Amino acid sequence: MRKIINIILVAIIIVCLSIIGYKYYNYNKDDKLNSEIQDLQPVINEASDLDNNSSGENDGQDQSKEGNYVNSANEEELKSINSDYKMWIQIENTNINYPVVQGSDNDYYLKHNFRKESNISGTVFVESANDIDNDKNIILYGHNMRNGTMFNNITNYREESFFNEDNKINIIMNNTLYEYEAFSVYVKNVNEVNLAIGFASEDEFINYAYNEAEESLYKKDVDFSAEDNLITLVTCSYEFTDARTIVVARRCNWYKALLYQNVVENII
Repeated sequence: MRKIINIILVAIIIVCLSIIGYKYYNYNKDDKLNSEIQDLQPVINEASDLDNNSSGENDGQDQSKEGNYVNSANEEELKSINSDYKMWIQIENTNINYPVVQGSDNDYYLKHNFRKESNISGTVFVESANDIDNDKNIILYGHNMRNGTMFNNITNYREESFFNEDNKINIIMNNTLYEYEAFSVYVKNVNEVNLAIGFASEDEFINYAYNEAEESLYKKDVDFSAEDNLITLVTCSYEFTDARTIVVARRCNWYKALLYQNVVENII
């Protein structure tokens, strides 16, 4: 009997070690892929660089009329790797620095990487129902990986000091850099979360933004208008069953977009 028990214990240990080994194998595999993809991060060029280019030459780069313009070469290569590529996200003072995709549903990229290979880390992805060129609120999802990858670091916003430091969320989309500032962070049961992407009126959008600000663990003095645009980041949390950490941010460089548009128009 004792021999049988020992055999069972050994079998359990072997199974547990196999599971742990498989998990770390996948972590290493994902880290290697992420490193390769991050080498393709779109290059950001400040608007002032274009302003200094009085000749109107753009060195083969596209000129955007909103925000800071971006070298388009890497974005095109990212699209060639995965046609679902929509944007790039980078958050200051975190290791969040990833391509973002959009699938036909919200399930596929939970278990597939940027090369559409099956994996445990998934890919940061946009809400499938979002029209990213027109919706007032873009929702992004990512796993809260225990090895600190994917959207794990958005939980940093739950620290009051990090939240108040205005660590910008940088989005590169359509060869343009947009900056967002977080104004709300909260933890909520997924069944109680009510995020919206489209709004019937300007007042409905503004009320929604204020309601999201009220949800926050910490408060910021914010005034919303119909011209604002939001981005919402969602990841799993471990405080309780079905918990989600949600960060809501407002685009904060619309004034730069207007300034940049004037720069472009003056040199064309």
